[in-house]
Amino acid sequence: MAKIKICGITRESETEVLNRMQVDYAGFVFFERSKRNVSIEQAKEIKKHLKPSIKTVAVTVNPALDLIDEIIEAGFDILQIHKMQEFPENLKIPVWVAYQVRSMEEAEEINVPDGISGILLDAPEYGSGKTFSWQDFPMKKRREWQERRIPFILAGGLSSENVEEGIRLFEPDVVDVSSSVEGEHGKDYKKVEAFVRKVREHE
Repeated sequence: MAKIKICGITRESETEVLNRMQVDYAGFVFFERSKRNVSIEQAKEIKKHLKPSIKTVAVTVNPALDLIDEIIEAGFDILQIHKMQEFPENLKIPVWVAYQVRSMEEAEEINVPDGISGILLDAPEYGSGKTFSWQDFPMKKRREWQERRIPFILAGGLSSENVEEGIRLFEPDVVDVSSSVEGEHGKDYKKVEAFVRKVREHE
């Protein structure tokens, strides 16, 4: 069964539904241009209220080394890097490398570096609520990552309506949701619950 990551946590109150539904990962965004951006200090306070079984993921975009150091110091479990310019070496934290899938030609060119702990495929536009073109994706890349035993995270436009299809097509290790479980004031409990149930029904 795919594990579940709820991304874009911004409030202490949101931890209640994550704890109750026993999700696997909670994602915190450290990117000023994101509407779900939080500070390291805010995230540290929020994550105090998560169950120890929920791993915390620090989501970054081409992060500076000092930000990475702060993330490690704050005790995050995983560093997620988007738009990586140069892969930092000898990091003391597992790394998920994220790729936006804008075209199938770009997808063909994805080269996953050795030593990472996961590859994440995202939509062409962050927070758009739209998926990349699943049916056109070159599945030989997915098989390559399976052969290399690289954990795979499916993100970008997932919802309770389409997550079963995403699991069927990609057999991901983790499904990652954010926009579709938003309400007017942060995460919507009922939408989170519906998403989690759909994933767990697909065993």
